[in-house]
Amino acid sequence: MEKDSNFILKGKAVERYFDLNDALMEFHNLFTYESKDDRTIAVLGGTLLEMVLEHILYAFFPEDDKEVGEMMQFNQPLGNFSNKIKICYCLGLIDKIIKEDLNLVRKIRNEFAHDLYASFENEKIKNWCLQLKWHKILVTPYPPAEATPKDYFQVGVNSLITHLNGCVSIARSEKRSIKNNF
Repeated sequence: MEKDSNFILKGKAVERYFDLNDALMEFHNLFTYESKDDRTIAVLGGTLLEMVLEHILYAFFPEDDKEVGEMMQFNQPLGNFSNKIKICYCLGLIDKIIKEDLNLVRKIRNEFAHDLYASFENEKIKNWCLQLKWHKILVTPYPPAEATPKDYFQVGVNSLITHLNGCVSIARSEKRSIKNNF
């Protein structure tokens, strides 16, 4: 039986695989339900999701560290969370509901990053948390009545990370290659 070479990690993909797994372990240690610091939870959740999107793109794009790496830098086409979400969606690497939830998490993260008084109890942030959908499909459509906006956010982020981590492998199986026609 011949193995499909798209599923065998090699080169930079091996390094990225272990980097992502190390980041996921660190995230697991920091993104706890016992954490009382809303800002840490909001910023950390959004940051890790952005990082996983970057891993999806690296897995999908051709192995050209210079070109791809430059696109991911700040002030470049894929240098921010919003653009990573858009390109992953437009390339068919994530579904619409995932895109919508990622944009909500991005907005929440930005509120916490730019507003000293941000809280999961702020009306705008609370509404965004309650709009998260993916975890309702993945876990349960009826969260417990006592669930707080912060609970919605944490369960939503964890559900997105689980899903997107699988998308990295799917993107790797659809990896683009550089055309050398001439």
